[in-house]
Amino acid sequence: MKVLITNPEVDAFTRYLHCWTKQLIKNLRNNVEVFHLEEGKANRIRFEGMLKKNVVDVVLLNGHGDYDFVLGDYEKILDKENVALLKGKTVHAMSCSSAKELGVLAVQSGAKAYLGYDEPFLAPRMKDKVSNPLKDGTAKLFLDPAFITQKALLNGKAPGEAVELAHKEYDRSIVKALRSPIQSDNDKFVGLLLWDKEHLVAVE
Repeated sequence: MKVLITNPEVDAFTRYLHCWTKQLIKNLRNNVEVFHLEEGKANRIRFEGMLKKNVVDVVLLNGHGDYDFVLGDYEKILDKENVALLKGKTVHAMSCSSAKELGVLAVQSGAKAYLGYDEPFLAPRMKDKVSNPLKDGTAKLFLDPAFITQKALLNGKAPGEAVELAHKEYDRSIVKALRSPIQSDNDKFVGLLLWDKEHLVAVE
């Protein structure tokens, strides 16, 4: 399997996504070949070039977005103008809202599936953990289940199954939040976890 991953790092949120992605890559099976656009390389020209030159099976997009686009480094990396490049590929977007319109257009343009959030993706963080995101217990409640979707796809799971596995992980995060020590305040995030769970979808 060949996978193309984008990882802009323009603020605290995308820094967190980058850290979780590196952890994901570290634990991949040997039969997965990764093309990783990071460190300023997550731009439209490189993204389009990789899709045109390399036969990739899965595309993982990590960054800000909206209903009709996903961002790379300070620019739209995917929108209606180049969405046809996803033909024959399975896509996951760790971004706000893009599954609602862009995901539907991607599938209509030939993508096998588009997984992501059809409304804003919420992932609160602890301010004192920005320098060490993987130690951020609050962020883990949200990002661990979110990244289960990507992990499942890279392990060969079908899109619907990948989303179902993530939904189950969201349930585990909700239980953890409810049982968290009172000083952590993580119990107040249950509603946000339920929101993310509800709005993670697979468009096929």
